[in-house]
Amino acid sequence: MTSKNFFITGASRGLGLEFVNQLLKKQNKIWVTTQNPGKAEKLLALKQKFPEQLSIFKMDLKTDDDLNSIVKEWNKEMPIDVLINNSGVYLDNHKNFEELDLDLVTENFIVNSVGPMRVTKALLPFLSRSKNPIIAHVSSLMGSIEDNTSGGSYAYRMSKAALNMFNKSFSADYPKIRSIVLHPGWVKTEMGGSQAPVLPEESIRGMISVIEKIGQKDTGKFFDYEGDELHW
Repeated sequence: MTSKNFFITGASRGLGLEFVNQLLKKQNKIWVTTQNPGKAEKLLALKQKFPEQLSIFKMDLKTDDDLNSIVKEWNKEMPIDVLINNSGVYLDNHKNFEELDLDLVTENFIVNSVGPMRVTKALLPFLSRSKNPIIAHVSSLMGSIEDNTSGGSYAYRMSKAALNMFNKSFSADYPKIRSIVLHPGWVKTEMGGSQAPVLPEESIRGMISVIEKIGQKDTGKFFDYEGDELHW
């Protein structure tokens, strides 16, 4: 992939941080967001190492305020070539239906479903200035209805299924922007846990490869980090 402008949400740790690590090595220019930039030590260390390539912004996905402030700082002619909506929460892990707090369901939707919509809408003018704009939403196989044979995780599953549907509708309405959803695998991160079989480096390397290869025929589809198309 030649040098591009990336915007990545949720980049202070886990998958987001590894996206930044690998994409900086490819000479890309990257704008990233995190809720607490001052505490994002690893991200700040990368900023010191790549001061011209990396910009860090504070953003709370639950409101428009931070996002509007970020966009106001930018040159209106600047293109965003690749948007990676990576931010996500899994707030109902190990909770059965009887114990489920419906406020957690709402919060999962606000971050996992509405959040990517919020970012995509705000960045649409910048994406439209790119010659070959791409949007990659980090979803999950747990958002697949066909794959769900074990139940549980209502809030997380539902919010990721909603994200997948947003991507499908958006891809139909904006065919010039190639837009996909990605399953990163079960990754050894804070969210995935220590038993997960996939390392962040492997997952991100695979997802970047998928993003690099995405063609017009792929827009609207659901892929795993190895490039295989998944069932809805």
